[in-house]
Amino acid sequence: MAAGAIAGLVSTSGAVETASAADARPVSSSATPGRSPSAQEPQRWTAEAAQRFWTDRRMAEAKPFPDVQRPAPADAPSPDTGRSLSQRAGIGPGSSHFGGLPMIGRMYMRRGSGSYFCTASVINSRHHNVVLTAGHCMDSRAGTGSMAFVPQWTAAEPRPHGIFPVATDSRGRSQVWLDQRYYDRGHTKGAPWDVAFARLGARSDGKQVQDVVGGNTLVTGRGYAFPKVRLIGYPNTDRQPLTCTNSTTRFTPTDGAPGSYLRIACNDYRSGTSGGPFLANFNTHTGKGDVVGSIGGWKTGGPTADVSYSPYFGSDIRRLYDAAVAGSPPARPGVLPR
Repeated sequence: MAAGAIAGLVSTSGAVETASAADARPVSSSATPGRSPSAQEPQRWTAEAAQRFWTDRRMAEAKPFPDVQRPAPADAPSPDTGRSLSQRAGIGPGSSHFGGLPMIGRMYMRRGSGSYFCTASVINSRHHNVVLTAGHCMDSRAGTGSMAFVPQWTAAEPRPHGIFPVATDSRGRSQVWLDQRYYDRGHTKGAPWDVAFARLGARSDGKQVQDVVGGNTLVTGRGYAFPKVRLIGYPNTDRQPLTCTNSTTRFTPTDGAPGSYLRIACNDYRSGTSGGPFLANFNTHTGKGDVVGSIGGWKTGGPTADVSYSPYFGSDIRRLYDAAVAGSPPARPGVLPR
């Protein structure tokens, strides 16, 4: 989301940084007595390090991207009618808070001295370790950060399934896959590729995230119009996530932004819901469905809290997912492919 209800916008020149405070210091895997810290191998960002840093209090105090002053959200009750914008316009059903789903949660990261989050969801994959979120949430420029995924976070039960660190490479860079065009073109011209996949490290007991909470199936190339989609996201500092069910339609911007997008009307999807999955064929008994989109894309998910957008999940998104599953070297900011 953007403007009046920006959901997770990150400056393309900003960086999601590794926390440098003592309580955020990861475990070194190869420290040698007598060697200076600069001569040591990069410190490992493990589940244990993530647990130490992402305390219940720090998670609760984390803010959605970005930490900016915003006008009153578009979903605020009207003093005249007491109804939200979308209810007055007749464009969407009301959303409601609920206890969440195991395979959907908050993705936490650091930026400078601040703690932030977006919404992320587990995607079924060969190695059981892939999550989906919005590209603008993970556009870190350096790909380095104390990032961690917490499934089904709520204020009452902050880590019901534990915490999973975003895996890092041998140089300490987070294993996050974005399309090179998103890095190169930015949030407006790169909006059709506002999608990110991340590989997670194991929980402290060695279990992979999909083995613990299950996952949803990525579905691509199915168009824009779905008669029934369930939308889930973590808005602002609310104590629980939101859920809403509605149909989706195709939206093509007329403001010069490229591409077409899925559009869904659901109330109250404010900052923090970026990356929230669009679930088609949702099974209420299993809590699983097909992921056909995620909040992001046009204006990083939409200029109001009552209508959300998603990039089209076509062949580009499928290739990005395949690269994450295979562990191919991810694109990096400013590094053009040969």
